Amino acid sequence: MGQEAGTSRRRQGLVLGLIVVGVLLSLTNTNAQSELVRRREDTCDGSLPLPTGAYVLGFTGLAVGSVALVLLVRWFGGSREPIALILFATAIAAVVVEIFAVVTAFQEGQPVYPMCGG
Repeated sequence: MGQEAGTSRRRQGLVLGLIVVGVLLSLTNTNAQSELVRRREDTCDGSLPLPTGAYVLGFTGLAVGSVALVLLVRWFGGSREPIALILFATAIAAVVVEIFAVVTAFQEGQPVYPMCGG
């Protein structure tokens, strides 16, 4: 029974680590979007594109978060332990945030031509 508990703890740790990595990648994507908006305003150049790396970070964050959620369902799908329920809630929230980051990247990444008019 002790070995089973250790395996469960390692799996929980792995899932939590994946959740954190996914959110950090998505936050890096969001920072790139903010920087793009700042640069467009500073240079009055609405044609500046969002770097491809920002899209890659967003999709990678979403993929990592999705893997964490799939592993949670696979390993702890029937579990009613409080830690498993907390991990489920956290993983779902993380995937939602990561989806919003990717959608926002596509919205912010499109060129905005009428800037600094006057």
